[in-house]
Amino acid sequence: MSLSGSLKSVNLADIMQLVSNSKQTGRFIITKNTGEKGFIFIDKGEINHAEVENFNGEDAVFTLTSWEEGEFVFEEGRFNTKASIERSVTSLLMESAKRIDEWKLLRKKVGSMDSIPVFSEVDRNERRKISLSTLEWMVISKIDGRKSINEISKEAGINIFDVSRMIFGMMASKLLKLKK
Repeated sequence: MSLSGSLKSVNLADIMQLVSNSKQTGRFIITKNTGEKGFIFIDKGEINHAEVENFNGEDAVFTLTSWEEGEFVFEEGRFNTKASIERSVTSLLMESAKRIDEWKLLRKKVGSMDSIPVFSEVDRNERRKISLSTLEWMVISKIDGRKSINEISKEAGINIFDVSRMIFGMMASKLLKLKK
């Protein structure tokens, strides 16, 4: 089975489901219009590995299924990759669909991934009330008033969806604001 097409006209998750249902073995090569490439490896219908940018596994699948522009090709064959995904295809694609819906809302609130987060002035008494998770601390540590959300994501090694969600939460708490 050889498949190829445009991400504008075909939903990647639907094509992945088709390949999975037919128990194919091979890989998707997804190329964004900017030239970035990602790979999703399938073995007998099960997604077992994915990679894009500096992400592997589920984070890579979530990143790749969020791309709205570019091209995909499915190549049949066996590829030597380490397994980084254990979740079933159905579960993975359902989570991906949920994230895409949430991503659309986040994009409206956060705007461009080229926006630069900066710290807001926080009242001295309010500072004691700030409580952050380990991942939020990782994101906070990368904010310097010069790096974009995209750069922070790459530098922290946390996918853009999760970084955007954390930044939105910190904006809602008035800890951060964005400069365009």
